Amino acid sequence: MKRKFTQLVLTLLLGSLAGLAFGDVDDLVREQKVVMVDGVRETWKLEWDALPQSVCGPEDVETALTCPCSGVAYGEAGKLFLVRTRPGMKRERLELTPFFNSDWLPDMRGLAFLQRWRPIPSSAHDEDDDWHHASDLTFLRRVKARGLTELMRIADYNHDGLASEFLVQVGTRPCGKNVQVLVGLSRTNPHLHVFASAQAPDEPLELFSWVWEAVRKSAKPVHMIEWACGDHMSSVESSVTVATRNGVFQVQHSSDPCPEEPPETPPP
Repeated sequence: MKRKFTQLVLTLLLGSLAGLAFGDVDDLVREQKVVMVDGVRETWKLEWDALPQSVCGPEDVETALTCPCSGVAYGEAGKLFLVRTRPGMKRERLELTPFFNSDWLPDMRGLAFLQRWRPIPSSAHDEDDDWHHASDLTFLRRVKARGLTELMRIADYNHDGLASEFLVQVGTRPCGKNVQVLVGLSRTNPHLHVFASAQAPDEPLELFSWVWEAVRKSAKPVHMIEWACGDHMSSVESSVTVATRNGVFQVQHSSDPCPEEPPETPPP
């Protein structure tokens, strides 16, 4: 009788631990998407290697809605992987953490950051923004009820006829200029990778969010200003030209001195 009772306790304990383990695995999957690649349904997952920690969290709105937290406000931090499964093919796993700027949010150096819930900033000019309600007793519960921010927005950025890429924010520049890299696969490289340019094939291609958006919208070369005259007292205007040829990015950066302002005319 005692042996049966012991076996029953062990069975229940192991079952509980197994349930916890499966629950933890589910919690590690930040987002999952079905991606069609040449007519075959693949499953892509953004996965943490352990339960992530809060970064720029909604419990501290005054910090979360500042420039350094732009793009990851109400987010999570940890070691991040992109996992790809395709019928008849071995599972692929690409670690994304090394591509994040180590100077971005120094207290979390060595980790990747992803937004979990989207904030409502004061720029909404609405009394329903988060600044007006951060002290509400129900604020955190309402933030978590918003649903998760979509991260893998699959598209054909390199115009090779294969919509199999998405952007990941890996840093920010003053103030709130989000830096992103492109992740996925292409005709020339059918395995998971971070895209580079023909000019620097061994370095991830980092572009501002508005440059990537222009590249996505047009298969023709795009010329965009990256840093305007006077932005944070800049005396130089920086721009970039991005073209795609056979699915490969061709990138050229240029800088021009800003025109000098005419001296003020003294009053008569």
